[in-house]
Order: sequence, then C-alpha cells, then structure tokens
Amino acid sequence: MKRTGTLEVTATKREQKSILSDVYYEGAMKITRPVYLEEDVPTIYMIDIGGGYVDGDTYATTLHVEQGAHLAVTSQASAKIYKTPKTPVKQVTRITLEGNSVIEYVPDALIAYKNSRFQQETVVEMEPNSCLIYSDSMTPGWAEDGSYFKYDWIRSKLKIIQNGKLVVYDHLLLHPDGEMSGILQMDGYSHVGMFMIVHEQVNSEWIDRLYEELVQLNSPARFGLSALPVKGVIIRILANQTMVIEKLIKVAHSFSRKELFGREYAAWRKY
Repeated sequence: MKRTGTLEVTATKREQKSILSDVYYEGAMKITRPVYLEEDVPTIYMIDIGGGYVDGDTYATTLHVEQGAHLAVTSQASAKIYKTPKTPVKQVTRITLEGNSVIEYVPDALIAYKNSRFQQETVVEMEPNSCLIYSDSMTPGWAEDGSYFKYDWIRSKLKIIQNGKLVVYDHLLLHPDGEMSGILQMDGYSHVGMFMIVHEQVNSEWIDRLYEELVQLNSPARFGLSALPVKGVIIRILANQTMVIEKLIKVAHSFSRKELFGREYAAWRKY
C-alpha cells in the first residue's frame, strides 16, 4: 500500500560527534537539514508538507540511532487531523536504539478537529543501557460552537522492547462521550500530555527529585508520575492549554538532560 508519507533516518557516531548517516523521505513527509544546537548532537525538524492529515492518510517513520550516537527529534509545527469520514489517519513510528545511544523525541502537540479519527503506534526497541526521552500530547481543535471534544477518537499505543521482551505497553484511547470531561476521564480538562524517560540511572530517588522540580511550577495542570517496570518514569498531564503542558514537559526535559547527560536545556528555537 502506498503511504502518504515516509521518513527514515539513521544517526551514527563519528569520532566525538553524531551525524545523520542515512536519510530518506518521500510523499508528504520530509525533514530539515540537521541543526547543531550543540556541537555534537544533531536536531532534526519533521515537516508535513501537506499542511495536515486527512481521510485515509498513512505515515511511517523509522528512526535508528546507532551505538553511542545521540539524536534529537521534534516537529516544525503541530500535527493537525481533519475530518476522516471513511478511514482514520494512521501513523506508525519505529525507533531502534543501540547500546549507549540516546534519542530525544519531543514533537509538538497533535490537534484533532471535528469528526477526525487518529491511530498512532510507536514501537521502541532499545538496549538496556540506551536512553529514551519521549513525549506526546493531544489537544482538541476549534469547533464552530466553541465546545471541545468534537473529534471522534484518538488512539495511541507505545511499546518498548528490551532484549526481545515487551517491557512497557502504554495505550491511550480518547473517545468523547457525554461524560468525557467528568471524573475518572478528563476531570474537567481538555488537553492531555505525556512525558517518558527510560534510562538506567532513573530510580525512586531520581523520580522524587523530578517531582519536586515540577511541583515548584505551581502549574494549573494536574499531573502525576509513575515508575515504569524498567528503569524509567512516565508523567501524565491534564490541562486546558497546550502551553501549560509544554511548560511542564520543558522542565522535565531540562531536568533529565542536566541529570543524565550533564547538559543544559537546548532551546529548539521554533518561535
């Protein structure tokens, strides 16, 4: 089946610097030339040249980070899902992390408009001594009557595999109904976000310190941290504004970079 967009990227470490050793894209997906916000780490910006996802679109992204390499990945702008009257939009992302490699995968939010359906699946195969930094967030698009939750549904699955074994399986399904904003669902909030770190240094004491960093923001969002079955943590966020989620993710991302790599936060310079 012909895809709407395909992207394949391989990062390799050469001497003391990570580079893109292989890049392929076609259809409605492409990336910018790598930007070195740090001398040794390439940052790439994914671009949907179609301006948004529509009925039946299918996208496939493959990111391979080789031994000891470090790659930062974000998007140029938010992904927009428009009406899908017949077939939902499908996006599949596969990430492979070899030993001592790092990926920072922090795209902008997904915006789901009225009558849209979106299915996302991400599979990460990683060595136990590699590092995954991953975020995801979903927001409702504008509707004529000003109300939220006009999209049909959003489904997101994340699988993490180590040594051939499934160690993390995260499944989020947002299927609006009359109780969507109620307790045990969105609890009065409209936007949802997630930030995950998998790294061998992440333990309960590390998670406690990250929690204290986030609490100091006095954010209007509701959030919680949970330890993963492997060395890692996931942060769940509920809010009413995208920027509120982005601020929490930025603080968690900055804390992780400093604690795990001894690096300061690298501004992605989008605005």
